Amino acid sequence: MNETLEEGPATEPVVTGTYQKSGTFLHSSAAAHAEKLMPVLDKYPVDAADVAARLPPNRALNPCCFYPETQPTQVVQMNLDDGLADNLARQLRCQAIIQESYAEASIGNYFPLSTMFENCVLFIPSAKRFYDLNQDIVYEHFPEVETAVVNAFVVTANKRSYGTHAASGIALQIPSLVKKQLGFPTEYRSFHTAVTPTPLDRQPFVIFEEAEVEAPNLQFVYGKMLEYGLDPDEKAAVDKALYLFLEGKVTEIDLPTVRDFLMAKYWAKKYVDTPSPGYYCDSRVGDALVFDNYRAHGDGTLPSSPKDRLTIDFRCFNRVHYPPGMTSGLDFIVDPEERAYQIRRKRASLEFLLATLGYESIDEFLRMVFGKNHTDDINPFGLMTDLQFGVYNKSEYHLLDQNLDDHYERVERLYDRIEKDGEYVLPSRAKEYLDALYSEGPAA
Repeated sequence: MNETLEEGPATEPVVTGTYQKSGTFLHSSAAAHAEKLMPVLDKYPVDAADVAARLPPNRALNPCCFYPETQPTQVVQMNLDDGLADNLARQLRCQAIIQESYAEASIGNYFPLSTMFENCVLFIPSAKRFYDLNQDIVYEHFPEVETAVVNAFVVTANKRSYGTHAASGIALQIPSLVKKQLGFPTEYRSFHTAVTPTPLDRQPFVIFEEAEVEAPNLQFVYGKMLEYGLDPDEKAAVDKALYLFLEGKVTEIDLPTVRDFLMAKYWAKKYVDTPSPGYYCDSRVGDALVFDNYRAHGDGTLPSSPKDRLTIDFRCFNRVHYPPGMTSGLDFIVDPEERAYQIRRKRASLEFLLATLGYESIDEFLRMVFGKNHTDDINPFGLMTDLQFGVYNKSEYHLLDQNLDDHYERVERLYDRIEKDGEYVLPSRAKEYLDALYSEGPAA
């Protein structure tokens, strides 16, 4: 039964657009997601005494939480004609085959080697056309937009979607920056656009519209969970997760998963006594849910579908301001050697992703896009945003603003081969890069 969401908490605006309840609730969906993510902790042995020494009551925490000025979720029709939708569907399925060749065992969805999210500009030729066709619509509904990134998602048939999560960033962990609203978007919208219809039996995108919109740091989350109450096994898990995070003992690949685990446990505790329902839209192709990315969203508890669910999405930020002398979250890394290491690692991640597409090196790609005189000038973080390291404002090298025709011709040739052969084999060079990236330990 269709219904309009007529009221939420007193501080929330009324939602425009027609929603249906998904039949799921934030606390139970988040609890299921936390259970799914918890095995990541098994990868990191710890000493119980070391963990206890780093956490209360032996050490004080420094909690903070950003509460954005929220906007109601809206349903907006994007420019997505049948031809573009068909091309997107084909390309999304092909890039999913590439990622499945090396990431089948990964626990989380958002990680540096994903072929989706900001990296999809490399893998989805139609992403740029979608970007170009919809700039006016994005600006109409989010006039403060400074940077827009295209993301692409596939929920493969007979699999579950990624679970409940929300946006965060490196600066949101630092109370002094949160107080001054520096280093992170204060306005953060997504235009989550259906490429395939999404009735309830196709794992539609779920938004927990009535839940409080907040962006806490993990120390805030931990303290609140202690107040809500944890059984001994739960406390041992969240203790370990926060310790690993605070001590920098998690690899960049697993860091988002550890963060999402703690956030999911937090929501599971916070909303168990005040259930917050999930809402979805029975979307047609081209319908976009325009929502605040700091709002809890995503639900992996809906029944799996025999059909793929395909989505393309604009992730949009207002202008992000940084402390004097800083231009991105990378500058929060005070150790110059560590900062240089993260830049090298970002470059190595892009080397790997481009190797999956058949490139000999990142320099080959950069010469193709920017010309032979620019390959040494480009910081790899400048090619696309990077949420993990707080790189939000686009640079002059932002890939979506470049001519990528030659690159996309190459991608299409690869996808033709994948469809013809019925398979994709990870090139040996890509495998070497992958092994090297996984063999490096956590960041220093």
